[in-house]
Amino acid sequence: MHILPSLNGLRAFEVAARCGSFVLAGQELGVSSAAVSLQVKSLEDHLGKKLFVRKGNRISLTDAGEEIYPKLARAFGELSEAAQIVRRNKRTRQLVVSTLPALSELWLLPKALRFSEQTGVSLDIRVQEDPIDFEREAVDLRLTYGSTFYTEYRQIPLFSGIAIPVCAPAFWEQYSDPEGLLVNVPDAKLIHNKWGPSFSSEPHWSDWRLKAGNRTSDPSDPGLIVSDLSLAVSAARQEAGVALIPSILVSSDISSGSLVSPSAINLPMKKDYACVFPNARAESPTFKMFLNFLGLN
Repeated sequence: MHILPSLNGLRAFEVAARCGSFVLAGQELGVSSAAVSLQVKSLEDHLGKKLFVRKGNRISLTDAGEEIYPKLARAFGELSEAAQIVRRNKRTRQLVVSTLPALSELWLLPKALRFSEQTGVSLDIRVQEDPIDFEREAVDLRLTYGSTFYTEYRQIPLFSGIAIPVCAPAFWEQYSDPEGLLVNVPDAKLIHNKWGPSFSSEPHWSDWRLKAGNRTSDPSDPGLIVSDLSLAVSAARQEAGVALIPSILVSSDISSGSLVSPSAINLPMKKDYACVFPNARAESPTFKMFLNFLGLN
């Protein structure tokens, strides 16, 4: 049987490696820097390897330290996450869901209301831009676009998307054309969305016009410019113009008739929307229930 190193020694090493200092590690752990150094020395003796190069008050990882640190950081992170889940579940059945602004109103909210009504589980929905800190903010899962910021976490695709033009029915009655090329829509009536930091090289009206073949230049009049997809959809509902929106986010508006998509021409989104979460979260029955509700499990 393998004899495991002291948990205190492993924790002291992980904190010291993360902080880059025995003094800062001692402050986090509530002990002296000498105590941290002693715990690390005991771990080094157990492993038969030097983990730090000590230069006065400065420390740096050796090759052995660099090899073991990422594994320990992940392990302690998952232990912390598991403890947070247990603490929350003692108080109430609750999930903390972090989501991009556009997903919150246009996709998640109706589902969240039905989920809470059917299961009695409370959802703490936090509308945030990327990146978020799962451990510090005690977040159970993140609904986002792509996976650039969360490569170390588990990911399940929510849906892929295409961007389509949408507008109010009354607006299209005024500016319609038989082929749906938007040739009668003035430049000033094109609603432009600044996709935000989570999106990269996403579709714009100049791209749509190129594909439509009716105009190849950028709009001469920028029209309305917004920094949130929800606001772009709201503006389109209020007959302010035509917005270019991921189809999944306006499916209910189109079904209800509050918006129409006047053209068959669409543009592909570059990435999938995704559900991202730490491994430790996946073992919670409440978490599994929510994934099942979203059709992800």
